Amino acid sequence: MSAKVSVIIPVYNTEALLPRCLESVVAQTLSDIEIICVDDGSTDGSLRLLNEWAARDSRIRVIHQSNGRQGKARNAGMAIAKGEYIGFIDSDDYIPVEYFERLYEAAKEVDADMAICGIVKQKPLGNKRVIGFERNEVFDTAAEKFTVCSCPPNFHPVNKLYRREMLDSIELRFAEGVQYEDVMFVTRALAESGRLVTVADVWYCYVLNPHSTVKSRQTAAKQRQRYEAHRSMVDYLTSRGIFVAPRHRNITVCYKELCGVCLWKIKEGDKCRTVRLFDLLPVWCYKRR
Repeated sequence: MSAKVSVIIPVYNTEALLPRCLESVVAQTLSDIEIICVDDGSTDGSLRLLNEWAARDSRIRVIHQSNGRQGKARNAGMAIAKGEYIGFIDSDDYIPVEYFERLYEAAKEVDADMAICGIVKQKPLGNKRVIGFERNEVFDTAAEKFTVCSCPPNFHPVNKLYRREMLDSIELRFAEGVQYEDVMFVTRALAESGRLVTVADVWYCYVLNPHSTVKSRQTAAKQRQRYEAHRSMVDYLTSRGIFVAPRHRNITVCYKELCGVCLWKIKEGDKCRTVRLFDLLPVWCYKRR
């Protein structure tokens, strides 16, 4: 019999934070889960830890692959997932013990393709609630789903459950070998899925780990991938007639830095480009070609 939820955890060099993540998953009040950990070519002790945990809990399956970034790791997990729903957790994050039970029961109660809960960013100087819900509510239209999920700008694939049958039916997978792979995944999931339900008073704990590949400082290559992902998102939503607020249509197309300090960048909007000095002051604006 298939599990109710497949939990997919991509892992890359998070030896210090991995035990807390795994402890929070194996302690779930919803015990009928499968836990798929994909080691993405870690060079620290992460793979050793995964194998030790798998030896103690038969629900844990470990996949090892050469480094291909989070998109490839998540896809590897999805390829073998058997659960009715799929949930993603980053290996430096953690969840409360009732997390999957609350999301699964909410989705089943209203026959939803997706369930979403709150998310808290854990910072050294204090936590910040990025998104949260006061009550369970159902949303059926794409416009409603994008609004309630604050998307854009929040493209987190975590803090959500996805019906596996829905993901397979629209052939939705993550882009591989790039960063910002979650932008189009979440965009398409919200646009092409059926019903979504919000889940109140449950929070996914998103840890701002400065050593992670996504949360480390920007580079020109990262900025280019961010631009391409953002442009694809805007073009996709526009083609489907889904409104994108003007502030979210502005995309960074050029980024120059020195010793980790942004000297200037160019933001592209629908009709013009704006040059910002030190990422703060707009000093020049000109029409797009």
